Amino acid sequence: MEKNWTIQHDGFGLVTMQLKFTADSDKSYDIATDFKRGDAPPIEGMENMTLHKAVASSNDGICTVTADYCGISGGQDVTITQVQVSSATAQEAIETHPNFSKIQCKGISENILAGPAAYIFANEGDPDINPNKAHFAQVTTNGTQLTQYQFVGFLPSRNPEDNVNLKAGIKSYFKPSVTLRCLVYTNNADLAKTTIGRVGWANFGQIGAVKLPPPYDTLLAEFDTDLPLTLPDGIIRNRNFLCTNCSVEVYGGLYKVQADLMMSGVIGWDNDIYPTDYSGNGA
Repeated sequence: MEKNWTIQHDGFGLVTMQLKFTADSDKSYDIATDFKRGDAPPIEGMENMTLHKAVASSNDGICTVTADYCGISGGQDVTITQVQVSSATAQEAIETHPNFSKIQCKGISENILAGPAAYIFANEGDPDINPNKAHFAQVTTNGTQLTQYQFVGFLPSRNPEDNVNLKAGIKSYFKPSVTLRCLVYTNNADLAKTTIGRVGWANFGQIGAVKLPPPYDTLLAEFDTDLPLTLPDGIIRNRNFLCTNCSVEVYGGLYKVQADLMMSGVIGWDNDIYPTDYSGNGA
């Protein structure tokens, strides 16, 4: 082994090291047996490092092996989670807007978009109850007498003297969406497997190997706190995340875990639809 080597710390706990070895050129054929993935480097005090890959090259009868090792500093099982936040919008049905049938968020507007579906016929033309001319169609379930109401759309003005209905034709809106892309390294296989198993689960920023560090760990509690809310009785503000995907890759003796966490709306992801991992919710 050469006495010169390189060690790098990524600032989140991942340590990488590169060593070089020289031998007779015939030893290049033994690289697969002499350098196994997961082996520790021949340096005292570096037992937490493991071999990721090795490359052998021969020149003038001399074999040079470049070996890359990786590990986690401080004897920890996981590194600090690296987080990349992206905020965007996506089209959603207008019926999912919080102010569609009643005012739930005064910070957006104090005007109801459509109101309840009870005014199918009698109140459809009432400018006070239904100012945006929301039209609902009756749908009767086959084989039963159950009648449901389905939103069709906002109607245009019917008479020339009527004011222009700015909502006419609108069936969707751009809903804000915040996604956290997380990257973490762990030497614990169970934590890596748990993270994969939490895809499709609601959570509070801690699933398996992923644990949101400051300042992201307070994002749920502090997000849009300046937006005044009027929620229906029995409904509380309870934002959380949904793990939408996860990938795990073997990296030396470590596991490279990546996961995407999508923030919910004000009241959280529906726990009748998604299971919830309550790790990290402070309860």
